[in-house]
Amino acid sequence: MCFAPHISLSIFIIEFLLAIFFLLRDPKDNLNRIIALLSLFLGLYQLNEFLICITNVNLFTKLSMSISAVLPPIAISYALIMWRKRLKYYWNLLIYSPAVFFILMFILSNYLKVSAVCMTVFVEYPDLGLLGKFYALYYIAYILGAVALFYFASSKLKIVYERRLFHLGMLGMFIFTVPTFIFILFLPEMYGQFPSILCQFALLLAIELAVVLWYKEKHKIKYYFVVSS
Repeated sequence: MCFAPHISLSIFIIEFLLAIFFLLRDPKDNLNRIIALLSLFLGLYQLNEFLICITNVNLFTKLSMSISAVLPPIAISYALIMWRKRLKYYWNLLIYSPAVFFILMFILSNYLKVSAVCMTVFVEYPDLGLLGKFYALYYIAYILGAVALFYFASSKLKIVYERRLFHLGMLGMFIFTVPTFIFILFLPEMYGQFPSILCQFALLLAIELAVVLWYKEKHKIKYYFVVSS
């Protein structure tokens, strides 16, 4: 029996509701906005996996992979906002340019000629060959980049509760990636299901983001304005 559609739909509902909750807590706060955006994209990915399973239409495979390509730059933006850094527009273009490249490759190339397959729990994607290796490298580099930003920012803070907020941000980067890589390490035959495994474990990230906002509000930390770098 295939549980994937029900799992994906359930996670989409949870992450979509969390995104609304994060935004409505303080719509003017930049950190609330980026966290809501991150949770929304995670939810939209799950919605597309649900549609893959119930329709087998290839469009949703391309959309799910395209959405997943935007998540690493959003993680970088999350870290920069918490650090209160505003980059020039050309730096933001540079940060998001790999995502644009992969989206174009997923939509316009022949790499995703057939639909992903709905397995028992996860969704298995077609082999991307060399592009897939670059995509994995892109993910690893950006997640490590976000972790580095959280670390260097926290090292400059003297107030303990603010430093702990950055540690929570850093924890969020590990909380869904580490279990995913451990999963793949022990079950390498599920490598083709890596994006699905990663984004289902990302439910842990969405829950952890709720803890981040709770901690931020507890200590009355606001992110209405950012300082130019």
